[in-house]
Amino acid sequence: MNVRSLMHNQKKLVDDIISAFLLLIILFQALFNQLLAIMSIAVYPLFFLLLYGFYRFYMSIFNEKLILIHRVLNLSFGIASIIFSSYVLNLLFTQPNITVGFVIYFLGIPTFLIGLAGLLKGLIVKVYSPIFRFLNALIGAITVFFTFIAITFAELGFIFHLFTLLTTLTLNGIFRAALYLSEYGLLLKSFRNLKLVWFLMDNIPPPLSQQEENLKNF
Repeated sequence: MNVRSLMHNQKKLVDDIISAFLLLIILFQALFNQLLAIMSIAVYPLFFLLLYGFYRFYMSIFNEKLILIHRVLNLSFGIASIIFSSYVLNLLFTQPNITVGFVIYFLGIPTFLIGLAGLLKGLIVKVYSPIFRFLNALIGAITVFFTFIAITFAELGFIFHLFTLLTTLTLNGIFRAALYLSEYGLLLKSFRNLKLVWFLMDNIPPPLSQQEENLKNF
């Protein structure tokens, strides 16, 4: 077995563990908290629609390759997605039987999985830079800890839990991007490299010219 195959199996192992945890969370919700399970079916897709709306809005303004009609379509779709998803999410979370704890649950569950993924990638996948493996394992462990505290005491200290979850999410995003780029000797200091992270998440190697250019910056 060559090195690349070994690394691929290590990444697959992490994905399998995260998938198993996700299935356990879904099963737990279905058995013990049907309201949370039903809300999840609507909330998570709407949240991603909200993010996608911001992305389309961003593309309509900053993508210089788009012609006028495509800019208008992206802008219109982005604004419509933002308004629709925001309105429905507001309706869902302002229902009388929805407590502030539900906000923590919905933010805490994906945060836990993201933190666990960072912890496992730092410990298991050896293709990445040692320093970023350590940082991702450390931030991942901290994220899992604070997420456990937030979910356990979701009805208490809402502002504190919201701050810790958002902070750990931001740190996970930054260090995970640096981790993925480190596999190909790329640095996070360039916005162009940041865009490559989406390809690396799907295990698609960056263009050779991009690797060579960034290796010269060391």
